[in-house]
Amino acid sequence: MSGRLKKKMEKIQAKYRELFLNNTLGQDVLADILQLCKFGCTLDPDNKVQVAEYNLGVIILHRCGIFAEDTLENVIRALANVVPLSKED
Repeated sequence: MSGRLKKKMEKIQAKYRELFLNNTLGQDVLADILQLCKFGCTLDPDNKVQVAEYNLGVIILHRCGIFAEDTLENVIRALANVVPLSKED
């Protein structure tokens, strides 16, 4: 990746992080978008719309820097700390 493109991507990432991650409102909106994108759901691989929606969610997370190079271990550690909901909740 060229230096110019890398700087542009860093600026875009900063904007996505500011919008979605640096405040509760943005986090709530991101959660809503990810639900609409079927994130965390089992997909029908033959349903191209579901796959496209899911991929959009992944792209947004990537633009936020969450699903980016060298973040997999951090993502797994963060997910490991999520307390599962009980059946009664």
